[in-house]
Amino acid sequence: MSIRTILASDLDPIQANAWLTGSIAPRPIAFASTVNAAGVRNLAPFSFFNAFGSNPPMLAFAPNRRGRDGTTKHTYQNVAATKEFVIATVSHAMVQQMNVASAEYAEGVDEFLKSGFTPLAATFVQAALVAESPVQMECRLHQVVELGGGPGSGLMLIGEILCFHAKEEMLTNDLPDPRKLDHVARNGGAFYTRAMGDSLFEIAKPAGKPIGFDRLPEVLKHSHILSGNDLGRLANTAEMPDLSAMPAKPGDPEGAQDLEEAIAKAVRSEDLAEAWRLIGQRLWC
Repeated sequence: MSIRTILASDLDPIQANAWLTGSIAPRPIAFASTVNAAGVRNLAPFSFFNAFGSNPPMLAFAPNRRGRDGTTKHTYQNVAATKEFVIATVSHAMVQQMNVASAEYAEGVDEFLKSGFTPLAATFVQAALVAESPVQMECRLHQVVELGGGPGSGLMLIGEILCFHAKEEMLTNDLPDPRKLDHVARNGGAFYTRAMGDSLFEIAKPAGKPIGFDRLPEVLKHSHILSGNDLGRLANTAEMPDLSAMPAKPGDPEGAQDLEEAIAKAVRSEDLAEAWRLIGQRLWC
């Protein structure tokens, strides 16, 4: 395997941003709604965004300085002036209109009008909600963290979430349901990711202290058939079975390769009891 190393110090801000956005992906999109001191609305998407605490609930996003000249964006200026904002999440049904809102319009241009989104009055802040968004959050500015002062440098806005808004049809058991949200996320360049259908999958969290990769039989670790994911699923077993007591069954594969293919099939279908039974047979090959 050949690995290429790129020194961050050799990159200009535009190149560094391309490496960041191409490497750290997909990233959730903060569709930030703000108003300026005169009450004029602004709406813009940012993908340097995530949650950073739940007591109190906190999020942060970064409308960073422009890479070409280091100037600040209207979103940052508005939040600095008003100390509040709304973050709306973006569904696939919104992505083309959101793209229109991402353009650099002149000061005072209302991106709600440009993109065709519907503004709704918020409960605690002046900034408008986005009627089309499945889930959104009203926030009060908690802290500004400046990560440098030159072109492309970070301007992180940390906000305390005052309330959540969600469309009823997006909830299951009173919580946002990933299967219904149809969220999109940002990758490098012009690429996006859609979190829907086969792109969504579930992984059971470790129950207590799983046996771990180190306790797997060595023969499995050197398999050319079992993948890292297959081995990881086996390593997540809560208790090591007694492999010497695993019974053989009529029709079991006899060769090492055939057994490993059967083990992989059982793991991928979440039949771990069968996988471990076959592993017991594999150890005697």
